[in-house]
Amino acid sequence: MVMDVKKNEVNNTNTNNAIYFNFSYAALKLLGKNLYNNAANAISELVANGLDAKAKNVYVYIDMSDKEHSIIEILDDGLGMDYDDLARKYVWIGRNKRTDADLLEEDKKNVMGRKGIGKLAALYLSNHYYILTKKASHSAVDQWEINLSAYDDSEFPKLDRVLAKVELINSEIWENTDQGTVIKLDNVDLRRNGEKRIEALKRVFSDFYLLEGLTANIFVAVKTQKKDTIKFEKVEKMVAYQNFYAMFSNTDLTISKRLRDSIAFTWLSPYPHIGKKERPTVILSGKDFSVKGTKKFVDDKGNEIEKEYVLTGWIGIHSTIEVKNALDDRYIRNDVYQPNKLRVYVRNKLALANYFDMHPSTQAMVNYIEGEVSFDILDDDALPDIATSSRQDFLADERVELLIELIDPIVNVLFKLRNDIGQKIRTENDEYAEYLRKKEEEKRKAEEEARKKAEETARKAAQEKEEAEKKQREAEKEKEEAEKKQKEAEQRAEREKQRSQYILNVSGVEDKNIMNSVHSIYNMSNRVKENLDELGCLMKPTGEAKKKLEKATTSNQRILSVSKIISKAGRVIDNNDASQRVNLPIFMKEYITDVLGYIYEKEDIEILCDISSEINFDVKIKPLSFIMVLDNIIGNAIKAKATSLRVVSEETKENQYRIMFIDNGNGIDSSINDIESLFDFGVTTTNGSGLGLYYARKYMTELKGKIAMEPNQDKGVTIILTFGKQKN
Repeated sequence: MVMDVKKNEVNNTNTNNAIYFNFSYAALKLLGKNLYNNAANAISELVANGLDAKAKNVYVYIDMSDKEHSIIEILDDGLGMDYDDLARKYVWIGRNKRTDADLLEEDKKNVMGRKGIGKLAALYLSNHYYILTKKASHSAVDQWEINLSAYDDSEFPKLDRVLAKVELINSEIWENTDQGTVIKLDNVDLRRNGEKRIEALKRVFSDFYLLEGLTANIFVAVKTQKKDTIKFEKVEKMVAYQNFYAMFSNTDLTISKRLRDSIAFTWLSPYPHIGKKERPTVILSGKDFSVKGTKKFVDDKGNEIEKEYVLTGWIGIHSTIEVKNALDDRYIRNDVYQPNKLRVYVRNKLALANYFDMHPSTQAMVNYIEGEVSFDILDDDALPDIATSSRQDFLADERVELLIELIDPIVNVLFKLRNDIGQKIRTENDEYAEYLRKKEEEKRKAEEEARKKAEETARKAAQEKEEAEKKQREAEKEKEEAEKKQKEAEQRAEREKQRSQYILNVSGVEDKNIMNSVHSIYNMSNRVKENLDELGCLMKPTGEAKKKLEKATTSNQRILSVSKIISKAGRVIDNNDASQRVNLPIFMKEYITDVLGYIYEKEDIEILCDISSEINFDVKIKPLSFIMVLDNIIGNAIKAKATSLRVVSEETKENQYRIMFIDNGNGIDSSINDIESLFDFGVTTTNGSGLGLYYARKYMTELKGKIAMEPNQDKGVTIILTFGKQKN
């Protein structure tokens, strides 16, 4: 479809004398993808279409709970479109809305769009979207769909009417709107938009328009989680006015009155009386600069025409750009949103995101500048269109040069004001530092005079002092010798006291002395155990020798266990190791806490007991034999270089009780192919005898229980003792 210039309407019929261009899907897709560089700008462009339709309210809803398949709804209460509007205007790529015959002259001045390609913003976001529209004169809603995924690159896309009702997430807003348009986009890929970027979305929208110049309100709701409720928030300017030190303003608005009356630059001085000093802020008006006039420009046909121009808005310089020092809570600066930009608008819409990107400055203070100025001559209908394809920049042109001539003097004055106040504070710092230096110098001189007088007095007394010190040294030496003799006498007395006490202990029959003897038995028995372990490794006995070695090892182990219990817990175990019925969880907890906790230091191994004493699980055991099993397990963990051993328990559904010993040692040696072989006689991967686990399995079998070993996923092994319910 193309436009018949004479009739100002679409014509898609070729003749012998005329062949019309058409836009294929490939061309539309290429245009849409290259016009914008991020989703926020594309959405802002679609909002602008609603504003051009005289909307009083525009609602932007984004559901990105599934980022790759996000849903966007843009609703406005503008004039809406009927079939003729869609056929003659919407599908006409490149239509200049300002030339519409049915548009009032006053309205033409406020139309933002000129190129007629803003609608392609939808293609940047999605290849499948719906258009719902209604006019005040119609009660029915027109519904149209474009699904570009169904087209080949060479085909010509079209709008298809949708008869079934298109479901909207924000249907309540739409149904309460007498007229307007909805753009619903499906499968929008927002994976490159993180939470910070979404949080900054309202600020991006507020930067995209001169909100003070609009008669409409823009509302935004973003849903990042499926459980989120929809909450629309009004888009408002979030300028940190109270962080500005100086500002130029020639708007009819009272923006300059939003500044502080004065600012204390606390961060520029280490001296409180300077840093806390209030410095009056500075306001510059349009009277201080040349910001309007008339000038001859060249139109599209090469003719010179005289046009009026005026630069309106405000430009401020921040007192600081460090968020930690900012004087206004609204000052936000991060890797997503940079507020310090001089934004240039045309017809209330952003034309230059940052003036200094187009016209760089060498001034260090350029990052302190923020402002919003409007210069409509940049997009005057009578002059050539100089906007680039990005729709946010301008090509070099005499109007751009004029803009630079108007802005640079203002910016340079702001630079000077901020530099001057900074220099003034630095000068005050230097002056006060010099004052402190002089005070310090005066103090030093006074101290020097006092020092000289003191030296004169000291010189006269030096000889007397030296004699006194000599006498003092001799006295101290005599004192040291006397103290040395005293200490030697005390040491001899202490040795004699200890010898006497030893004799008393040996000759006495008190229990505490017996305990000391038992502790000696434990140490000697421990040495015997080491020798037996080494003997088992060297000889590898079989038959009768194996039985003898096993019997000797078991007897010595009983001695070890008895001596532990007597010496550390004060308990006596029946020599016959008679069977007793015990509550196993309580028995385990008491033994680990009251006995092992005293026997082993943390340097040997840290034993952690996670056994609950609330479980009642009675079992008939031989305490001494069972303790030998526990000691063997702990001894193996130490041999495996474990630093910790955690003991936990559980009662299973099969009416069984399990105790697990979990260590962080070296684990099972790679030479062991069958874990069960570690319970065989004489099998070991350390310097032990290989009888500990053999004996443990033998005793657990007598109890009708089981013992097993499992490697841990990270480090070490777990020994599992399993007990079943026993009959009384």
